[in-house]
Amino acid sequence: MVTTADARPILEPHIEEVAALEDKIDELQRGEIDAGAFRSFRLQQGVYGQRQPDVQMIRVKLPGGWATSDQMDAFATIAESYTGLGRGHISTRQNFQFHFIPLDDAPKALRLLDEVGLTTREACGNTVRNVTGCPWAGVEPGEAFDITPYLAAYARHMIRHPVAQKLPRKFKTVFSACPDGHDHTGVAIHDLGFVGRVRTNERGEEERGFRIVVGGGTSTMAQSAPVLYDFVPVDRYIPVAEAVIRVFNAEGGYTNFLRKNRNKARIKFLVKKIGIDEFRNLVEDELKGPWAREPIDLDQLMVIPDEVPGEVPAPRTYDRPENHETWLRTNVSDQKQPGFKAVAVTIPLGNITPEEFRALGRIMRDYSGGRARTSQNQNLVLRWVREPALEALHAELTELGFGQAGADHNIQDVVSCPGADSCALAITASMGLGRALSSAAYTWKVDDQLTEKISINISGCPNGCGQNHIGNIGFQGAALKVGDREVPAYDLTLGGGGLSDAGKFGKRAGVRIPSKRVPEAVQKIKGVYEAERQEGEEFVAFVDRVGADFFKPHLEGLEKVGPVFEDMDTYFDWDSQAIFSVMRGEGECAA
Repeated sequence: MVTTADARPILEPHIEEVAALEDKIDELQRGEIDAGAFRSFRLQQGVYGQRQPDVQMIRVKLPGGWATSDQMDAFATIAESYTGLGRGHISTRQNFQFHFIPLDDAPKALRLLDEVGLTTREACGNTVRNVTGCPWAGVEPGEAFDITPYLAAYARHMIRHPVAQKLPRKFKTVFSACPDGHDHTGVAIHDLGFVGRVRTNERGEEERGFRIVVGGGTSTMAQSAPVLYDFVPVDRYIPVAEAVIRVFNAEGGYTNFLRKNRNKARIKFLVKKIGIDEFRNLVEDELKGPWAREPIDLDQLMVIPDEVPGEVPAPRTYDRPENHETWLRTNVSDQKQPGFKAVAVTIPLGNITPEEFRALGRIMRDYSGGRARTSQNQNLVLRWVREPALEALHAELTELGFGQAGADHNIQDVVSCPGADSCALAITASMGLGRALSSAAYTWKVDDQLTEKISINISGCPNGCGQNHIGNIGFQGAALKVGDREVPAYDLTLGGGGLSDAGKFGKRAGVRIPSKRVPEAVQKIKGVYEAERQEGEEFVAFVDRVGADFFKPHLEGLEKVGPVFEDMDTYFDWDSQAIFSVMRGEGECAA
């Protein structure tokens, strides 16, 4: 691995891009460009429209989820000074997002990000989006090798790359080298996935490479990514990746096959149409082009900052958290480096206030060498924590409100997209449901370790940003018609494999549950599972054995809604003061 002690960011920000955004805003306000042209430019700079007029969401690219203490301080300032909600949000793509930012304030936020080595370039739009990776990469026992520098090299190669500026649709990439059965990244649901492997070559030497998959996804056509190549040496993975993107950009030679319908423009539709063998042939033809012979300075692209171990803080008086032993079991894992631990910090629904950002930044400086990584489950992973510091760290996290046990794949640690709070495409207020479900799960005081491991994922619409398709229990926003009114509701899926088995999609249970009754539904699902399972049978295996429709008789009564004067609360979505009606606009995730 190539490292350096300097502070070179993974993605270089370009301050001139912020100045260009300011100029475009001025042109828009003077009527010199239309809203459509401005939107394309704005999205390329990571500034995304919301359901509400005149405010924006800013998405910060964090390749591999890397964040520093100084960056957390900058996030605090942005959340405090510019966001209407007064918070930031960790997405399921390991980004930080900031909502309700007035357009005129967007460049100010981007300048703050530039000062701490961050960019929003191509975090939105039809580009190569944030590159996700295992937050335990480099410290996980049993991993093939540390994928972090390879992830960084790919992200650097593709940002601002001419071929990736106007793709048919967004393009999501992931890197993992987790041991078999322990994937933390959901490789199978990505457009392009790299899985680290080591093989012995013909000279008897160990050789690093990647198993490459292409064409996975969820949303309206859930598809597990098929294998493009079983092994590509590390000196060839970037040309192969670029060839894949070039084939995608050219729509496989089928003019306008993808671009004619942006709802069917992801690479998975091309792979589905022509098959993986023909797609591979197109990639190999592309690799014969002159561009593929241009040199790539892989060593330079792979340069990343060194990680510095945390210290044991000075003694202070604190109360040992009551849940400390459970927290050690559910949130703390061994590193392959003796004496150090990786700690998953439970960030409920991924939401962080300015005060919490600053406190987390200080905790990172004190315990994890000033660095952390976000996870696709919307949590934060502190690495290089010294074992004697764990109790003090947990005490500080508890004081901050982030000391809950059960981070990642835990019934209390619900994953949700922002939903109708801000997204124009959302049908339901998924974030409000997430809060309600998480609170309910804590009141259940789950002490059964098999039940504890059940994951819950919520999306406010069929696009699946909350990864409901792979949740052990998944909820997708919908509406239930009752007379001439609508009730916020969710379609239920059961048995998804989670990030560790993301190619296993949940099965529809055949029920649509009113939103306000979802916590009761989950409690019933939990009860059925605990009563009917075989010894040691995990939830997904139980669903496989009995079928998702096994739960339907236990849930059907929840679907029945009386008239509004009888069931008034059911007609309101979570945290809403108005009777529900479907209000969907044009989302910009495909713009």
